Amino acid sequence: MENTESIFSRIIREKLNVTGTCPKCGEPLYSWASPNAGGSTRSNPVCMKCSYHDIQHKADKRTHELAEKSIKARTVKMLSNGSIVTDTDLLDKRLSDYKKVDQETTVAMNKTQLFIRYVLSGETKHLIFTGKSGSGKSHLSMAACWEIAEQSNYDKKCLFINYRELLEQRKNAFNDPEETKRLNQLVKDIKTVDLVVLDDLGAELGGTTAGNATNYNNDTLYSILEARQNKNLIVNTNLTSKEIRKSYGERILSRISKNSEGLFMAFQNTKDKRMTGLE
Repeated sequence: MENTESIFSRIIREKLNVTGTCPKCGEPLYSWASPNAGGSTRSNPVCMKCSYHDIQHKADKRTHELAEKSIKARTVKMLSNGSIVTDTDLLDKRLSDYKKVDQETTVAMNKTQLFIRYVLSGETKHLIFTGKSGSGKSHLSMAACWEIAEQSNYDKKCLFINYRELLEQRKNAFNDPEETKRLNQLVKDIKTVDLVVLDDLGAELGGTTAGNATNYNNDTLYSILEARQNKNLIVNTNLTSKEIRKSYGERILSRISKNSEGLFMAFQNTKDKRMTGLE
C-alpha cells in the first residue's frame, strides 16, 4: 500500500511539471502539466516552499494588523468613554494646539514633554500642575494622555478623571446597583492603568480657600494615591502644597509628591485662557 508521501509525490509527477528553479530559495518551480481548455497557461510557476511561507506571512501580517486595531480601539475607548470630564471639548486637546505665550507656558510645555518621554521609556513619574483655573493644566494633561497613547502604539492606557465629579457620581450611585458596579470598575481601572490624570483636586472642598476634606473624600483619595504612588500620575490642583497638607494631611501630600522631582509646575502669571480665547 502506498504511503501518503509516495501518493503525494506521484500526484505531483502526474499533474505538475518542473519549469525552473526558485530565485529566492533554490527549490523547484512547478506549473500545471495540462493547460486550460482554451490552451492558456493555468497559472504562473509556483515554488511550493516559498508560496507556503508567503501565504503564512500574509496571514500573520493580517492577524497582527487586526490585533493592533483591537488594541487601539480599546485604548481610545477607555480614554474617550471611560474618563470623567465636565467638558467633552477637553477630549480633543492636543499638544499641537496648546499656546505658548510666555515663559511660564513654555516651561509648562517642556515639563509635559519631559514627563511624556519618561513614561514612554518605562520610568514612573508624577507630574504636578498647580495654579488658578484656566491656566492650561487640564489641556496639557489631556494632551499628554493622547500623546502617550499614540506614541506607544496604543499599548499604554490612560484615564482622565475630574476628581470632584468622580465623588459626585459615586455619591449619586449609592441606590443604583448598575451605576455602582460601573464606578467600582472605574476605580479599579484608575488604580491599574498606565497613566491617570486627577483633575481639579481641591475643587470638591468648595470655595477658593482650602478647607478640611471629609473622611469619605480623604479615604477615596488616599485609596487612589496609595495604588498609584509607583505608577504614572498627573495631578491638577488650585491648591498650594501647604493647602494640600492642611486639607488632606501629610500622607496624601507625600503620595502626590512621590516621583515628581523636576516635574512640578506652578502657574502664577498665566491669564485664564478660556477668557482670552487662547485655547
